[in-house]
Amino acid sequence: MTTTSVRSSSTATFRRTNARLRGLVHEVAHALGVGYRDYGRKWAEVLVDTVTYIVCGSVGLDVSGSSVPYVAGWGESGELDAIRAYAETIDGIARRIEDGLRPASAETGHET
Repeated sequence: MTTTSVRSSSTATFRRTNARLRGLVHEVAHALGVGYRDYGRKWAEVLVDTVTYIVCGSVGLDVSGSSVPYVAGWGESGELDAIRAYAETIDGIARRIEDGLRPASAETGHET
């Protein structure tokens, strides 16, 4: 295997892993209370992908290339209004997920 093919293979694996993480965060946001019944499909998708963008960014994963077009596609019009109206909900869910990503030692100040 050449250096270029190893690098290409590693990059492809990294992208697949990032896509899986992005999808997992998206679905966790749904599971934490942003469902279609309460928000409607359109707004629920805008909200959970905004949460996804925030959470992934907090761990250094840039998902803007997929989240921004995804939110814009669902929102088409009014997505910024939805984000403003539900900012507290978005923030609360993002914080819950981010808190779950912290190692126990960061929460307690003790090493595990």
